[in-house]
Amino acid sequence: MSKSMLLHKTLTVLISTIFIISCSDEKQFKVTGKFDNASEELLTLKELTIADVITVDSVKISPKGKFTLKGKNNKIAFYNLYVNNTNPITLVIRPGDRIILKGDLRNLSETYQVEGSDESQWVKELTQKLNQTIRRVDSLNRVYHDSLGSPNILKTKAHLDSLFKVYENEQIEYTKKFIQAHKGALVTVMALYQQITPRRALLSPSLHYQLFKEVDSIMMLTYPEADAVKSLHQLMNSISEDYLRKVELEKRVGIGAIAPDFTLNDFNNQPVSLSSYRGKYLVLNFWASWNEPSREFNKLLIGIYYRYRNAGLDVLQVSLDKSRQTWLETITASGLPWRNVTDLKMWDSPIVPLYGIEKLPFTILLDKEGKILLKNPTNEELQSKLKDIFKY
Repeated sequence: MSKSMLLHKTLTVLISTIFIISCSDEKQFKVTGKFDNASEELLTLKELTIADVITVDSVKISPKGKFTLKGKNNKIAFYNLYVNNTNPITLVIRPGDRIILKGDLRNLSETYQVEGSDESQWVKELTQKLNQTIRRVDSLNRVYHDSLGSPNILKTKAHLDSLFKVYENEQIEYTKKFIQAHKGALVTVMALYQQITPRRALLSPSLHYQLFKEVDSIMMLTYPEADAVKSLHQLMNSISEDYLRKVELEKRVGIGAIAPDFTLNDFNNQPVSLSSYRGKYLVLNFWASWNEPSREFNKLLIGIYYRYRNAGLDVLQVSLDKSRQTWLETITASGLPWRNVTDLKMWDSPIVPLYGIEKLPFTILLDKEGKILLKNPTNEELQSKLKDIFKY
């Protein structure tokens, strides 16, 4: 036998061996069952991958309601089972699984039962709880639409918004407990992406970063090959520390947040706390004597202060100065009538990262409870908001 023939035979055997091994890595699974009230509907099983939804098998239900679907896989994955290409139920299928389904086709999502797959059973529990919450939210929407045009619509809407928040928080807490109870299960990845209204996720990787990170870490140890796990891992890798800092800052000093309290000394070395201004609307202004835009803004601020001080507005300034003498001289020369506080640390002051100050002047308008109404508004926005509040 020539060398070329020997080489060809060797390659043929090698390729055949690789093919056999690769095929043996894939195991056939089956999804069988019987659905009541069936009339030869079309069942379609589709795999959910990162890039696509792939049809695996399809079959018509027999006149007696029985069916068998088959497929091959080499890793755990999510699948959707469609009835006439609508109303899917979600399954989690491992290589070699033998799953049995039963249910009533008139209401399959609520009546189906699953055997042979713990993960698919947990998907059912998670989905049915979510559907209950969605129905409660839908009932609120119906009440709202029925109330349109009534004289009490604003009061009704406020009540409905309050109930929506309760339902949403209940679902979030349920989901968190569900994830903790099923650590290492693929269904926990699905739990992270639930929605009770379109485009409104219950959980987000920014607001619930630690939970997303925990699920990602555990799943990369248990099912790193699963497409859903790979997708989650890619998402977590894309979230930078800088982005998370910005999200945390927005939670701390965003519109609607209670401004973080602090205590600094005024020019008489007397401690002044932000919280001591509760009960008044407050312009909280961060400035410095060495900063020209700050000194220009002071002129506008003086006019605002004298216009509204008797109506319940006050001003507190926090200086990022270094020189006490220059700070005091500027206060006197500018005729600033309100209290001024500082720690004389300039940009090294802890107040800078607390409020995320990047440039001066930096201004926040607070309501009587210390809640942030405006953050770094333009002069026009600030004056317009004060006119809305005080009605003149």
